[in-house]
Amino acid sequence: MNKRILIIDDDQHVLGALEFLFSEEGYLVEAINAAAMVIPTVLKFQPDIILMDIRLDDGDGRLICDELKNSPITQHLPVILLTALSYQEISEFDCLADAIIGKPYDMQKLLYTVARLSDRSTDLFKY
Repeated sequence: MNKRILIIDDDQHVLGALEFLFSEEGYLVEAINAAAMVIPTVLKFQPDIILMDIRLDDGDGRLICDELKNSPITQHLPVILLTALSYQEISEFDCLADAIIGKPYDMQKLLYTVARLSDRSTDLFKY
């Protein structure tokens, strides 16, 4: 069964590229461009993993991540945050993300991290 990935980014070019990349890798992809759509889409689409930009036009990915991680319904979902911020700015984050990946992306690292974390998500439901 294909893994389901939710991608959130307000840059349509980035969103399209990531949607294409993960579709080619065999993921079922839902791509959205607004923070306000995250929670309803998570509940409807039921992703195995979430890939989200930190800086969205209408919200902060860190706060959305923390909201997801603090909810009993969604706390099991791995969340990877994407950012163009510097390493120093990234290291100062206090959020509950499972991983933070800087832009520009190392595609192999991104694919590996998504695969590793989505496998962990699936393992939670085996028992």
